Amino acid sequence: MIFIIILVFANTAYNAQDTRIKNIVTVFMKHNPKLTAKTAEKYAAIIIEAAAKYKQDPYVIAAIIIHESTVNNKAVSKGGDYGLMQIRWKVHEKAIKKEYPKVKKANDMFDARTNIFFGTEIFAYCSSKTKTTEGALMRYSSGSTKLTSKVLATVKELQDMDKKTLTKSVIKRKGK
Repeated sequence: MIFIIILVFANTAYNAQDTRIKNIVTVFMKHNPKLTAKTAEKYAAIIIEAAAKYKQDPYVIAAIIIHESTVNNKAVSKGGDYGLMQIRWKVHEKAIKKEYPKVKKANDMFDARTNIFFGTEIFAYCSSKTKTTEGALMRYSSGSTKLTSKVLATVKELQDMDKKTLTKSVIKRKGK
């Protein structure tokens, strides 16, 4: 009996991860219609992995990407921010090169995996300095209330998608 319960729980966790990936892909493609489903899914899987490593909410990381770069891995700001999570090369160059020896120049931050992992690490650091997601977003965005509000709204949208999926799943199981 215990084995069956563990198996059901493991299956539920797997389905939750699949749901998060699906939701992130849906919202990514809504915000960047030029993005292919395959690329969106690749980014979503990297986000799930990075969020788990740094103990962060994958929906927050996905929402940061949406509002920092419109899910464009080649995005570069006027201030020298690169890639999906808009990493400021001039500020983080030494740390990036130390942690990712293959990264030699700013354009190397266009690699989605490197960018998402390093950006998530920066966000985790911001989170460690404050008690709230809003506070961490303010630190990450250098005090941008506009970006923080947009990210939080997107996180809520993703969470609402989870609730709808969960409700459908419960109704489907009851109907069996």
